[in-house]
Amino acid sequence: MKTAPRQRWALSFADLCLLLLGFFVMLQARPEANALAAGFRQAFGMRERAAIERRAAALFQPGEALLTPRGRALLDGFVAEVGDDAVIVASRGTEPATARFDGWELAAARAAAVARAIEQAGVPQRRITLAVDPSTGGGQVIHISRI
Repeated sequence: MKTAPRQRWALSFADLCLLLLGFFVMLQARPEANALAAGFRQAFGMRERAAIERRAAALFQPGEALLTPRGRALLDGFVAEVGDDAVIVASRGTEPATARFDGWELAAARAAAVARAIEQAGVPQRRITLAVDPSTGGGQVIHISRI
């Protein structure tokens, strides 16, 4: 099929658009997407999105999915800062197994406990996204950010 010379630019433009779309989809799928997005926002002079990243052991009682008073206060302060915005709770890694939980169960229970505490602090459940990736080792890290 032969295209007229006037229409060839449209095919090249469509190819460029699809290439850019694929690039940004691949970029967003990377685990470092949040840090990369923050870098883009900073480069264009936009305000930094509220975010917390802590080791789970600093927020919870040892071997349990119960927040410490310090952990709850940190989450309450975060919710006061984000207001009614949507929030994502991302959990990476696992802690060693305990008498009550294995590593994966503890990671999931702690991520769910953070989501519940954020909901109790005033963010509607429909505006909370939960992501758990227990495959990496080295202890559990919880990242909470405004979407």
